[in-house]
Amino acid sequence: MRILVSGGSGLVGKALITKLTYEDHEVVKLVRREPNPDAPYDELSWDPEHGGFDSCAVGNIDVAIHLGGVSIAGSRWSAERKLLIRESRVRSTRLLSQTLAGMVNPPKVFIVASGVGYYGDRGEEPLTEQSSSGEGFLADTAISWEAAADTARESGIRVVHARFGLIMSHYGGLLTKVRIPFQNALGGKLGDGRQWWSWISLPDVINGITFSIYNENIEGPVNFTAPTPVRNEEFTKLMSKTISRPAWFHVPAPIIRMVFGEMGEETMLASQRAFPEKLRAAGFSWRYTELADILHQELNSERSDRWDNQS
Repeated sequence: MRILVSGGSGLVGKALITKLTYEDHEVVKLVRREPNPDAPYDELSWDPEHGGFDSCAVGNIDVAIHLGGVSIAGSRWSAERKLLIRESRVRSTRLLSQTLAGMVNPPKVFIVASGVGYYGDRGEEPLTEQSSSGEGFLADTAISWEAAADTARESGIRVVHARFGLIMSHYGGLLTKVRIPFQNALGGKLGDGRQWWSWISLPDVINGITFSIYNENIEGPVNFTAPTPVRNEEFTKLMSKTISRPAWFHVPAPIIRMVFGEMGEETMLASQRAFPEKLRAAGFSWRYTELADILHQELNSERSDRWDNQS
């Protein structure tokens, strides 16, 4: 197939393009710079902030995958940062949605990244794709983000909103942020540690995306999580055991709120116990269902960059 990918330079995008090219698909990567003629796949320049996208240059495509959006973590959320987080997702999704819908031969499926932040802070409540949206900045952003694909959906394109949980990978994301503190015995639970963290391995993210491409029954919101969410205190214990370091550095919730503000509240202390009901019902097979196994693989063992084909 000929597959359009935006956000191809991020954690998920790089791994996805590796898998797609390994499977002999033709990849067209959207970039925000001048295209590199020596790249191993086609590159096409676009400017989502100003509506710049030449659909004629794309040609016919079978699948579009949008993974764009600036990072939500790393620092406090100023008003300017929050606007950038939201607009980097909504504007680009809306532009792609409208462009794809207007094509003479539109793609059959449009997969758009989203997040379990859609559910807000829900405590002990089990969450599936049928659950309502929550409250807070991330929930409001996810609602607008997913709605930005309505034009594509209304035109008959099958739209999948991939609500990612915490992605476990040594290449980026959560593990790269917490590994050094834990290795220096500065790891510990956050707040009371009772908040649920919904996680997923990077290979299962990539296999889940390709599985969704081929499975025509998958559409709408889809929780990209392992079927076994864990509490933060359990994550802490497993990290400590995996790298053989004590985890005594408990960070109380008031300190997190004081240092990180709203960002800390929604990314570190919020509880989302999300279950992947749609993937499970469709027959998807996870490579990693136990957090201990993926932590050992990513933090201790030799790793492979090849992804099993789950399609």
